[in-house]
Amino acid sequence: MWLEGESREKADAYETISWVLRRLCTLLAPFVPHITEEMYRNLRTENDPESVHMLAWWPGDPSLVDSALEQAMDTVRSFDEATANARQAGKRKLRWPVAECVVVTESDEVAAAIEGLNAICRNRANARVVRVVRGRFDRAGWRAEPVMKALGPAFGRNAPLVRDLILAADAAALKAALGRGEEVVLEREDLRFPIGPGHVSFAEELPPHIFPAPMSGGTVYVDVALTPDLEAEGYAREVIRRIQEMRRQHTLNVEDFITAGVVIADERVASLLSGARKDAVSGEVRARELTIVTGSSPGLADTFACTKEWDVEGIAIVIGISKVPDQPVEE
Repeated sequence: MWLEGESREKADAYETISWVLRRLCTLLAPFVPHITEEMYRNLRTENDPESVHMLAWWPGDPSLVDSALEQAMDTVRSFDEATANARQAGKRKLRWPVAECVVVTESDEVAAAIEGLNAICRNRANARVVRVVRGRFDRAGWRAEPVMKALGPAFGRNAPLVRDLILAADAAALKAALGRGEEVVLEREDLRFPIGPGHVSFAEELPPHIFPAPMSGGTVYVDVALTPDLEAEGYAREVIRRIQEMRRQHTLNVEDFITAGVVIADERVASLLSGARKDAVSGEVRARELTIVTGSSPGLADTFACTKEWDVEGIAIVIGISKVPDQPVEE
């Protein structure tokens, strides 16, 4: 919940946490009286009773039950699991953003849940776009697969030739024509071979950077292709995670400011983390000063209180941090 200044999101989060903890204290008080009393003293206001044990048992509030929302969240959980499985198949870590996740479904309930809770879906999937498609994935193609046990009896010694013609044909056009009941004839020089539905089957063919995974009521397709912008965000998240880990290892408080230096062996990766992306990293790690340079790291250990070498997606990165000294309080 660390956000600078006042914000609606922070206020809503604090109010929600306070409400939940106060009800939890009341419900648990008979079973764990001492720890709930300690918690209550940190939560109570001047108008509250002095002890949690002076409060009435909370009876619950049926009006707070939202069955439709609970069902929608079940769909989001299924979507969450499916996107994780698709990412794993595509070897793309959750910290790295993806351009798009597509949910293909015929279910009105699934579509309503994904569209109504789209912000949560985008956040959980770390995706720029999450959209719903009815029927069939619009970026999928078809692959024609000859049925050899049918081609042999039908075409005899020409079966291998017919197989090659099927493999070379436009699979989508072939499927569409057969689906309409049209006569399809494949030709080679002066030879003509009529093809029927039993001679060929069709399988969905996806672009190499798109990976599917089943979810409740549909299928999720995740596009793991990286653009320079997505790649920049991914490396920024990796650097942020490591600086935060170094802060934790050196027992810095959440509110402490630091200065930091990042030396990246790869010039292209270093250039991705310039400008606005560098400012975003500074804000996340509370860095008053942040330098990002290319090359090796001689002298970095002499500049910062602690330094550490990291391997990020095969790129050598050295990070140094120092705590900014506390400013004296003016009287």
